[in-house]
Amino acid sequence: MTRHVDETAVKTQVMKELERHPFSPAWWLRGRHAQTIYVGLVRKKLGHLGAPRLRHERWDTPDGDFLDLLFLDGRKDAPVVVLFHGMEGSTRSYYIPGYARHFKRLGWTFVVMFFRSCGLEMNRTSKLYHLGSTEDPEFVLQQLRARYPDQPRFGIGVSLGGNVMTKWLGERGDAAREYLQAATVISPPFDPVITAPVFHKLLWGFYAWHFVRTLKPKALDVARRFPGLLDEDAVRQAHDFYTFDDAVTSRLYGFENAEEYWRKNGCGQFVEHIRVPTLLIASRDDQFVLPEVLPEEAARTSPYLYPLFTDRGGHAAFVSGPVPGYARYWYEEQSLRFFKTQLRLRFHA
Repeated sequence: MTRHVDETAVKTQVMKELERHPFSPAWWLRGRHAQTIYVGLVRKKLGHLGAPRLRHERWDTPDGDFLDLLFLDGRKDAPVVVLFHGMEGSTRSYYIPGYARHFKRLGWTFVVMFFRSCGLEMNRTSKLYHLGSTEDPEFVLQQLRARYPDQPRFGIGVSLGGNVMTKWLGERGDAAREYLQAATVISPPFDPVITAPVFHKLLWGFYAWHFVRTLKPKALDVARRFPGLLDEDAVRQAHDFYTFDDAVTSRLYGFENAEEYWRKNGCGQFVEHIRVPTLLIASRDDQFVLPEVLPEEAARTSPYLYPLFTDRGGHAAFVSGPVPGYARYWYEEQSLRFFKTQLRLRFHA
């Protein structure tokens, strides 16, 4: 049973606990690129070794498509945590085994929802995921509420998944509390319109190319299965997010162009409307997030927002530890502290 609490008092107490554990970047990963590339390459390659095995479920969606989910089953009375992954996330995403190890140890149920085209195979319909695609997460949250009605339910969103969850939380306001009792958002792109010009220049456009090269085959698959829906030549020629989102996302979802799509779906405009306790983790040196777009004022004044904005940490990386073989991941540790403290303060034993 949930306790009635003073949100401001709870925030003060929880923030004191979280701030007792500041982020200390690994000395052997100097700079934002090193942090980001390490988790994207090294941790992604080695992170699954010894990780708990998750079972697969496929759920049919109301529009005749399907969603792939992974489950780590916990105790029947334990909390349930659902994770929404980042852009081009997959079963190999490094944060999935990372969190799975923690929740296995705690005995909590852990669920991963894969956005359309990111599961075990391409989806049936022409829909692809994007920054604001909240329909599938809401469907999953509804199903989880029905399956686990008496257990605390928490959410985690990483990068693009963090944008989607933040937008959904803001749009739903008080109603979101029926589905989630707390959430953690890691490195979401709060304002893509402002960030994009800088982001596209970093490392000679490597980051944008890295994602677009795997997004294009998916868009071409949709174009072939649904003739006339997309311009295949424009898709093939796309080389960054401006050209890809002009050719694909805007065409599929009715936006005028990439910038209109980013402007309407960047999650920064939704944070002030959140009414679920939400931990915001982001770094000022994140190449996907600029310091000026961090919602500092909203996070400071809202009793529902718990900001942990660091100076270093890269994008969804936050690697600490004395040597590579003993790396630790601060965002995982802090999100667990946040959930456990919320659990203690809000629920009867």
